[in-house]
Amino acid sequence: MAVWRRRLPAGISGQCAQLAEQDWPSFQLATTPDEVTADLAAALPSRWNAGPLFDDIVHLVTVYAGILGCTAIRLRLDSMSGDGCRFFHVDHVGLRLLCTYRGAGTQWLPDGAVTRPALGRGDNDAVLSDPRRIQMLRAGHVALLKGEAWPGNRGRGLVHRSPPADPSGARRLLLCLDHNDH
Repeated sequence: MAVWRRRLPAGISGQCAQLAEQDWPSFQLATTPDEVTADLAAALPSRWNAGPLFDDIVHLVTVYAGILGCTAIRLRLDSMSGDGCRFFHVDHVGLRLLCTYRGAGTQWLPDGAVTRPALGRGDNDAVLSDPRRIQMLRAGHVALLKGEAWPGNRGRGLVHRSPPADPSGARRLLLCLDHNDH
């Protein structure tokens, strides 16, 4: 995993606070670096089509595509109030980009803290014997996670999960990017 430990870009918190959480967008789309501006504008409600969140998503798609040298991107923006992926797991993708814009960030485990044979059983205690080893990304951090489908990485995908749901019911806003080609 590689993490860009950046602060949340200016204005995104304010933009999210201006709209009620139930109006936050959730969608998936296939796009390219050349088409992301138009595709994102078509997918987002009009009140989200300008401003720092829109600009940051376009920027991250461009950066991600440049790192991988790919043109086909799967973009997912999730607004969620539940646990999401509450069990530690690995993704069966190549290289995934995650950025939390609002709420708690993704939790992940150092490889030495994982009991890999326990993955996929729905038992976090079996995967991790020492909860003090859980690491967490913060809002604004940009993480690149190698999945099981990355060349030469089978059996070594980064183990992670969504953070537990906020007890107050506050929503998270999460960007996820995957590549369709490499």
